[in-house]
Amino acid sequence: MKDRPPIGFIVEGHGEYNCYPSLFCRIVDARGIHVPRVNAGGCGSIVKRIDEQLTDLFLASNPLNVIVTVDLHDVLEKGLANDCVELVHKLNRKIKEWRIAAKSDYRLHPLPNKIVCIVQIRKFESWIIADIDGLKYANLLKSGIDIIKDSETITNPCKWLKDNLLIDGCVKSPNVAKKLISALNPKRMRMHNRSFDKFYRDTMAFYKKWLQYISQK
Repeated sequence: MKDRPPIGFIVEGHGEYNCYPSLFCRIVDARGIHVPRVNAGGCGSIVKRIDEQLTDLFLASNPLNVIVTVDLHDVLEKGLANDCVELVHKLNRKIKEWRIAAKSDYRLHPLPNKIVCIVQIRKFESWIIADIDGLKYANLLKSGIDIIKDSETITNPCKWLKDNLLIDGCVKSPNVAKKLISALNPKRMRMHNRSFDKFYRDTMAFYKKWLQYISQK
């Protein structure tokens, strides 16, 4: 029986889906680890039907832990929650309901140790902007751009990247995603974005727990 993956991700769109395997490996400094993820196809699907995404993830891969990420900007724009606190409350309530139902569905066993919701402020692209130095060193960024101390203050990170990158396209393109993530240093990123810092800490904690798990098998 193969080992359970350390983390499964439920993501909002193609950008995160393309980037998370490489981003995970860069955070934990490891290679060759299966990183299962489900592309929910929009924040509405996550907020309204997180139970379906969790079931799909566990039927396919049964990870030890789950991280759910969603863009706060998109949620507010669509009126799915009034603020970050309400969004997390809604998601946690639905996750609790899923856990209760999943106890009697043995296809989903063993259940996850933890399911964590991380709100990307403002968007996933804000995390990429958190490492200006990395983008510069990889010759992906136009010259004359200063370090951004808090990338969450960039109101439109998608436009910022489009205006300042030296490559065409966006993180929805697998090739662009690969180039961007390979340029980034997660330790620098966490210094300039609080929501990424939480992602970093949770990812690292789950990975260390997984190492303990496989050492006992």
